[in-house]
Amino acid sequence: MPLSALHSLAPLAADTAPQDDGGGRGWLLLILAAAVYGLGYAISIRIHPYKNCPRCNGAGRHRGALFSHAYRACDRCGGKGREYRVFARRPYAQNEHKRRGRR
Repeated sequence: MPLSALHSLAPLAADTAPQDDGGGRGWLLLILAAAVYGLGYAISIRIHPYKNCPRCNGAGRHRGALFSHAYRACDRCGGKGREYRVFARRPYAQNEHKRRGRR
């Protein structure tokens, strides 16, 4: 093949080279979205640390099967009707010194 024919093929070879389609940008957006969600969840836990107890649905009472008018305190939540959300363990520990006199 003559040398001039090789020079005419060079631009074709450059056009068929694999192009970056922005796949790295997709991962970056995914990581950024996860970080924003995590920050929002952390703020939400600080403001609202409790959820309804799934066993008693927030009532704090476990009804009897035979005598449905009778009830006892729920074993799971201790009769409070609420429990901490995931990652919300002792969210107000920094305020314990303020609540000592009230107990």
